[in-house]
Amino acid sequence: MTRKSLLKAGAFPAGLLLLFFLSATTAFADCPNQTTLAADDPFHLLVLGDSIMWGQGLREEEKFSSRVKCWLQERINREVRVHVEAHSGAVISGAAQPGFTAVSGEVNLRTPTINQQLDHAVEFYNGNGTRPSLILMNGCINDVGVKNLLAASTPLEDLREQVRKSCGEEMQVLLQRVRRSFPQARVLVTSYYPIVSPQTADNAFLRLLVKNLNNQRPEARRLTDKEMRQHLIAISDEWYNTSTASLLEAVTKTNAAGADSSSPDARFVEIQFGPEHVFAAPDSLLWNFMFASTNVSGFAKVIVILSFGTAAYKANDHMRDTRIKSCEETFKKPKGIKEDKKLKSAREDLLLVCRYASLGHPNHMGALIYTEAIKGQLLQLIDKAGWKRDTNNPQTLP
Repeated sequence: MTRKSLLKAGAFPAGLLLLFFLSATTAFADCPNQTTLAADDPFHLLVLGDSIMWGQGLREEEKFSSRVKCWLQERINREVRVHVEAHSGAVISGAAQPGFTAVSGEVNLRTPTINQQLDHAVEFYNGNGTRPSLILMNGCINDVGVKNLLAASTPLEDLREQVRKSCGEEMQVLLQRVRRSFPQARVLVTSYYPIVSPQTADNAFLRLLVKNLNNQRPEARRLTDKEMRQHLIAISDEWYNTSTASLLEAVTKTNAAGADSSSPDARFVEIQFGPEHVFAAPDSLLWNFMFASTNVSGFAKVIVILSFGTAAYKANDHMRDTRIKSCEETFKKPKGIKEDKKLKSAREDLLLVCRYASLGHPNHMGALIYTEAIKGQLLQLIDKAGWKRDTNNPQTLP
């Protein structure tokens, strides 16, 4: 399926569509071709989660939370105010990277955790006397560990157990907290997607990159290129299948536990990326390297690998330069602190990961697929939830 066909009307039926303190932001992306709406009856949308929910590498207007905002405003004839707590690197729960703070959601830090994001959101809404009517959220990939998903030697049984714990048990606990904090809000939990597939490019450049990422594990170093590729594809399949099943189960169990309450059921939004849409695939919907689609010689690609971590290596996302500046500010050498070799190495590793944090995240086309999947669920909710503004009989709505 081509990119153009993905965007055709009706291409995705509703059932198939699918490191310390970070200041939260309220999104004010302009909506094209929309008239000014009355500000006396705003609709509140809360965004919780990790880098995908944040919109890593995307301009504000390209993020699916912004696109959903604009579409929803048109549908319900009300101003939609978006409050974003999501940020890159967030885990559901866990410890911070000591000593580092950031003011940009592009900088991947473990904290505020998604549980802490919820705490901040409660404080935010209590402070202005409002409540969200809709919550978009995700979480668990950073708890599982991206390194584990890119390590060819990761045992599938161990991965399956960790995914079930993080995406299932821990997500269910988080969802129960969300439900208690905002009992009248409609909650949509989005899935993840496969990272690689048999259609991921198999060239010298990517083989070198994979080896670079796996050279710290003796088991991986013993694998042939073919074996390493097969292992990574199997890990990606296991991740997608188990995370999807576990997140759905977390939503289902949360709804069952609250069957006698007045809270509306949470909904699971499955995002369907095909084998051709994954990283470095023919019709990828994910951020890649700048030269991925250009005619670059094999020698030049080897130079990039040898220069891994320098200015020679760049991602092709729209926030690259802005993110790099934020990363350098966040992970610069702390003043007045003596830094030994181990601490320096750890800090430089965090900076390296931060510079290229967009790789493998939905690009502007991938964000459109997320948008359509979410819209498919919202179409079933708008009338039922009573979100539309009645222009003939104005009244305060949810």
